[in-house]
Amino acid sequence: MNQLVISTKGREKRLAVYKNQELEQLHVFQPGQSSLVGNIYYGIVTKVEAGMNACFVQIGTEKNGYLHRDQFPNHQHQPIQKLVHQGQKIIVQVKKDGTGSKGPRLTAIIEWSGELLIYMPKGRYVATSKKVSNQEKREKWKRWGEKNKREEEGVLLRTAAFSKTKEMILNEWNALRNKQEQLEKQTQHVKAPKLLYEKNDFFEEIILQLHHLESGVLVTDDRTLVQKLSEEEKVDFSLWTIDYHYSSSDLSFDHQLDIEIEKALKTIVWLPSGGFIVIEPTEAMTVIDVNTGKFTGKTLQEETIVQTNLQAAKELTRQMQLRDLSGMIIVDFIDMKNEEHRKKVKQVVEQQIKKDVKHAKVHEMTSLGLLQITRKKTKKSLTETITSPCPACLGKGRVKSAETIAFQLERKILEFALDDHEAILLEMTEDVHDIFVGEQSRDLSHLETLIKKTLFYRTSQSAIPYGEILRFGTKNELKEIGKRL
Repeated sequence: MNQLVISTKGREKRLAVYKNQELEQLHVFQPGQSSLVGNIYYGIVTKVEAGMNACFVQIGTEKNGYLHRDQFPNHQHQPIQKLVHQGQKIIVQVKKDGTGSKGPRLTAIIEWSGELLIYMPKGRYVATSKKVSNQEKREKWKRWGEKNKREEEGVLLRTAAFSKTKEMILNEWNALRNKQEQLEKQTQHVKAPKLLYEKNDFFEEIILQLHHLESGVLVTDDRTLVQKLSEEEKVDFSLWTIDYHYSSSDLSFDHQLDIEIEKALKTIVWLPSGGFIVIEPTEAMTVIDVNTGKFTGKTLQEETIVQTNLQAAKELTRQMQLRDLSGMIIVDFIDMKNEEHRKKVKQVVEQQIKKDVKHAKVHEMTSLGLLQITRKKTKKSLTETITSPCPACLGKGRVKSAETIAFQLERKILEFALDDHEAILLEMTEDVHDIFVGEQSRDLSHLETLIKKTLFYRTSQSAIPYGEILRFGTKNELKEIGKRL
């Protein structure tokens, strides 16, 4: 049975995906960490760089976006200065988030993603999903797409489209066309730079999971969210049973999500047989090493190796989804002498990856047992979201970030909303304090109003982010030993 657990209490949102009572995915969304990818802006070209064949566009973010010539529709390999000029207003979409000193990468080829197709108002081509192996069927649908598209339009028919009627596809196509037309009308009434369309990563991830799983139980503490989800055309909500969480305790706590997060941060993952895999994220890739550990086969060493590798093949694909690993992933399986054994292990990885909602590809396995997997990055991994480089070891390790500690403390406090105490004393580091109270103490005021209690704190001198509840009491008691937040 499928189950989605959606926790929205507090500023940090969580989404857990269970299949047959096993946790498969865990998504954490923190304010200020959402991706800009997919957002559409009305921007102003600030600089044209002929030597780079690119321009920089002000879209309202801290750093200007980078737009290369090849990301213009119908550019026909013309130099950038013939396509755009300084001061020009242009509609752009974020293709990749900015990193370090670099601003976001942009495209002027706008894409609207639907359940059955991806619509490009100025794409000028028709393509079909490569996951459909029947070439004749793909060509037939491609001809249909060419016949129904307008001159400048482009469309990519998803795998799901091949099992739907032409009428259903056209309905979605027209709905996406309408979105683009409404967006273009906005530009006539707004001043650039301006955000025209913003993706709600949390909401869209829920929609994606509901659509992918098709049916099951949805457990949540948010009635407003359920109402919004029920209005989505992409989801048949009648196939889902809604289980509202009425308890005063936190939904995350009841489902032990904090414990699951701790597990997902560990480097070593044990296999049922006693073998284990080691997951090491690096700057350029993620390396997964497979080891036999305590497992010894009943007969031959080769049997031990193959069985360990097969178990690892299933577990590592689960961990990829659970930790939301992306980019290049190198798996170092234990060396197998038999070519058939190598093929068998690779087939298991391929079968498991087909269940992944994100696009992932398995490449060839080398004779040394190295397998390369690429997985599309749409947002930060779980580790990147909830941890930061450790200040005590100069970035060689990672610890829970100040944001994560602050939101964790917030959830703990919300559990005591109904008790009789008048005040709570906290201990926290200054970085956690700054996140906890929010800008101009707005988040603190909101929290104290919710729990009807006064919060005091003492400063911790810990080298790493820290926050904890010390004690409960009256205002007079706690103000003697703590400061007002």
